Amino acid sequence: MKAKSLPSLKRKLQILFNEFIRLRDLSGDHFKCISCGQIKSERFMHAGHYYAVGSYEGLRFDEDNCHGQCNHCNTFLHGNLIEYRENLPERIGFARFEKLKIKAGNYKRNGYKFSRFELELLIKEYIEKIKQLKKAA
Repeated sequence: MKAKSLPSLKRKLQILFNEFIRLRDLSGDHFKCISCGQIKSERFMHAGHYYAVGSYEGLRFDEDNCHGQCNHCNTFLHGNLIEYRENLPERIGFARFEKLKIKAGNYKRNGYKFSRFELELLIKEYIEKIKQLKKAA
């Protein structure tokens, strides 16, 4: 059997990670947008990143960097980052927010490339996390 390519593994993991974020931040059939704070139906939820994955690849699968965000804030307001920034420390705590900023600075300076082993490990981890969240729901 041929091994999956790194881009293929990353795509699979991105789908799983986004599903995990949506399940984690869902409350019944609705969620509170990290940016605008509005309560919206789950069908309007995106997994919105504070630090963009294009510039901060190492934070692509960081749970502190990604939260339930409404499609309007994520898509039409390009992340609505000013409000996201105001609400993020409240959501994850100041210490974790400071740690996230340090990691972002490191990744911005040094870049990051996921290894095959790391992607495969994260895929297994998120399959299990999703199972646990579904079981608890």
